[in-house]
Amino acid sequence: MPAKSGKAKRKPRVASKSSAQSTRGASKSNPATKKASDGVKTKNRALTFRPRVPGDDEYILNLTEKELGQVHAQSFGEPFPRAQFQGYLQSGAPTVVVEQDTKPIGYYSYLIGPDGKMHVSALVIEPAYQSGGVGTQVMTRLEEDARRQRVHTLEVFVQENNSRSIAFTKKLGFAEVYRMPPNSICFQKVIAGAGGTSVALGRIPPEPVSEW
Repeated sequence: MPAKSGKAKRKPRVASKSSAQSTRGASKSNPATKKASDGVKTKNRALTFRPRVPGDDEYILNLTEKELGQVHAQSFGEPFPRAQFQGYLQSGAPTVVVEQDTKPIGYYSYLIGPDGKMHVSALVIEPAYQSGGVGTQVMTRLEEDARRQRVHTLEVFVQENNSRSIAFTKKLGFAEVYRMPPNSICFQKVIAGAGGTSVALGRIPPEPVSEW
């Protein structure tokens, strides 16, 4: 859903399709821009990953609101924070668009804290593409991004009422670490083969910022 030290910028709370909550530090660099695109095969058709450009924002906002708006409203008692989420996208947070046959089918976005954890702010895939291993392929790519940046732990927050995302998150090897009021569950996963010193999974000081 790049590492900077210091105080993290405030992100909008957005109920996530998979799981996550932000760390206090966030990165300025965007390694997603180092390559124009990259592809992997899924169901005999390639998935292409490319950095988000401003022209993608309307698609990303519409998809996120469509897929997560109801979960967000049920979890936080407020409408989907569209303007805040647009501000988050425009802040330069690393955001990668997933395409198949040149058509956008989803995206993911993340921030990296100074403690070496990658907070997956969002991972949203079009409903028609949520089967057939697409979500798993996207998460595999995200883990590759993490290894390249010497990240040792992925972290995601999922809402308690999002049972499908909870099941998907556990299937990917994430373990529940703690729960945060009102309805968030924190999951973490240690990345095998990542550089740096691995640390034990632990609780980050509770400062609600965003969910994926």
